[in-house]
Amino acid sequence: MKRNLSKGWIFFFGALGGLLYGYDTGVISGALLFINEDIPLSNFLEGLVVSSLLVGAIVGAGMSGYVSDRFGRRRVVFVIALIYVIGAFVLAFSPNVS
Repeated sequence: MKRNLSKGWIFFFGALGGLLYGYDTGVISGALLFINEDIPLSNFLEGLVVSSLLVGAIVGAGMSGYVSDRFGRRRVVFVIALIYVIGAFVLAFSPNVS
């Protein structure tokens, strides 16, 4: 019974990671509207902003195996989730950009 429960949590957090990645990819297009109000960007720079998310994902995927082997997968996932939640709260409660 416990083993099946562990598999369920693994699938849940794996799916949650994919959901967050897809959400971030979708949100960046909406964020570009607000970025362009303050900082006018050319089409090239808009593409660079969007592609930086993908480049970060590629670099993170390349490093994740080594970091997980060194520190343990559970600890790495916990720290990354904690950083994500802290960042979300900082953005949610920031009154303005200055």
